Amino acid sequence: MDRKKAVLIEQDQNIAQDISSVLAGKDYNVLRASNGLDGIEIICEETPDLILLNPAVTDINGFCVYKLLKDDPRTADIPLLICITNEKEAYRSLGMKPQLGQSIIRFTGKNDFEANIDIAIDKLRGRVDKNKFQSQSEQFKKILARLVDAYQAGQNLHSEHARGVLGEVLEKITSMLSSELGSLMLVDDDSQELVIKASRGLSEDLANKTRIKVGRGISGWVAKSGSPLLIKDVESDERFSRQNSNRYYNSSLLSAPIRVKDRVIGVINVNNKASKEQFSEYDLSLLTILTNEISIAIESSHWQKRLEEANTQIEKLKTGKKIFADIARSLDDELYELTISQEVSNIIYARLDYKEIIDAILEIIERSIDCHLCGLLFVDETKKTGIIVEVKYPASQREVDSFKLKIIETFNRLTGGRLLPEQVSVDQADNNNLTDAFSENRNILSSFQGHLLTSGDRPIGMLAVANSFPNAFSGEDLRIFSIISRHSSIAINNTLLHKKITELSITDGLTGLYVYRYFSDALEKEITRSARYRQPFGLIMMDIDGFKKVNDSYGHPQGDEVLKEVAQILRKICREVDVVARYGGEEFTIILPETDLEGAYILADRIRMVIKNYAFGNKDNVINLTASLGVASYPDIALEKADLIKHVDRALYRAKTEGRNTTVRATKEIVNEIQ
Repeated sequence: MDRKKAVLIEQDQNIAQDISSVLAGKDYNVLRASNGLDGIEIICEETPDLILLNPAVTDINGFCVYKLLKDDPRTADIPLLICITNEKEAYRSLGMKPQLGQSIIRFTGKNDFEANIDIAIDKLRGRVDKNKFQSQSEQFKKILARLVDAYQAGQNLHSEHARGVLGEVLEKITSMLSSELGSLMLVDDDSQELVIKASRGLSEDLANKTRIKVGRGISGWVAKSGSPLLIKDVESDERFSRQNSNRYYNSSLLSAPIRVKDRVIGVINVNNKASKEQFSEYDLSLLTILTNEISIAIESSHWQKRLEEANTQIEKLKTGKKIFADIARSLDDELYELTISQEVSNIIYARLDYKEIIDAILEIIERSIDCHLCGLLFVDETKKTGIIVEVKYPASQREVDSFKLKIIETFNRLTGGRLLPEQVSVDQADNNNLTDAFSENRNILSSFQGHLLTSGDRPIGMLAVANSFPNAFSGEDLRIFSIISRHSSIAINNTLLHKKITELSITDGLTGLYVYRYFSDALEKEITRSARYRQPFGLIMMDIDGFKKVNDSYGHPQGDEVLKEVAQILRKICREVDVVARYGGEEFTIILPETDLEGAYILADRIRMVIKNYAFGNKDNVINLTASLGVASYPDIALEKADLIKHVDRALYRAKTEGRNTTVRATKEIVNEIQ
């Protein structure tokens, strides 16, 4: 019977050894990671029966590790046990106090851990923790509902009735960000000063006395600019006031505006992360999402209030049709803006990939704004660039090209960038309206608007719309476009973070090739696809001959460089549709869609020849290597995944026994040997 697998995320070597020895006695094979990201990668690759997490990991906050694991459907159902030395450790790292029934075990020594591990695992068995972050989000929305009621009862947020709910709002936000210090400030319209209405970690006297002019200090700057802010070192920022600076034990600070329509009505500040870590761009995105939810709730309340006023006016002025029409039109406009805000905000919470997010944003623009063309330029951290374009009304390829050049020119002018047209690819999401005709008298760019998309201070793209009619975009269009652009930056930032974690979980950290888990899933999908369309596909398994001698003679660092070079060779030779994976150690596998046995053999032998003639290492220390390869195919050799892997592995074994540096097909003879 196979031993159960456990993954332990623990940076202390001695604690890890104690926990591992206890679990080994309970028939667990323990895989250890010393930091959060490595732990996530191992968990996604191995799918263990149990996860043990010390939340005080150093690379990313323990709450982030917990959230990422519980957010991912592949790992959400795996029992997760949090190991702590004291209650404060869980509160600092996870933003929650240990309660009875939670998946927490105290570790004060090996004997203590051994005495309590069975009880802890029994509590986990048959119960899967739901996403704590999602639960907190639902609680936050309930608080916002009470905020709407308080706003309507007091006509504004400065009333005593609203103040208590504002305290709940700030308490929940600081809890979700694992922060011990925070303030919620509102703008006094008469004095144009920010006044603290709710605080956490501040004395009542200080909270009552503090007043900050709009435009001054960090909070005043955010209130004036309307932009969220992440400061990584408050002491070096000229906007930071040194008064009462002894309250800060963490040099980073988050500050985000609360908006109603285009006006900033308040600011939320967050400091002193319980884990003592600095805040990150991820934390800023989370705070921005929460402040946007507040804005939407208040705008919704404002709309409801106006609706009630309108109903009253209707009763009083039944004969005043013009007044009725004006009120109805005003309400329609506000409701439309609110609907657009909510629709774009929903994208933030959707589990969509990068391309789907962009398509969803462009679809909203296309429905909301009367334009000929709309497009989104993206620039990722690897400098990969591209534009996705929607053609709403018939336009020529020449006009699409002009639109592309205008976007690049505007982006460069606003950011100081140096993007060249030849660096930027264009993906036309819908070609139905693309025509060969071109009107010499029409300028598709007679009206053009572009909004930058940013991640913190870094520009990550631009949203743009164009119309062939001059002055085509009304004030209403521009307001809607601004709302969509503001929310789109948040949606794309969240998707980029999720994309990084996903890529980390399916690719090998050394070679950049797919990991075994991804290969296994891809092989199952290819069998299903090939069976449906009655297409063959090939499978190659390769092993580097005598690789152990490379590590023994030149050291493991040089061995790692050889593996990287082999991966580069495979990527260059294979097609984009081929799945190239590191099977384990020095073994590699390749899935070749729509390729028969002979085609797979030709490619495999070509790989063998390239490796044989390739000079690994460097000019002063050349390493010559060979490879052995086995080849199988579907459906000629096998129909099931397990049989395919067994037969291609047997063909590789035959290549080894025949003297290495050989390519062998999985023939009927070899298949019969296995059977």
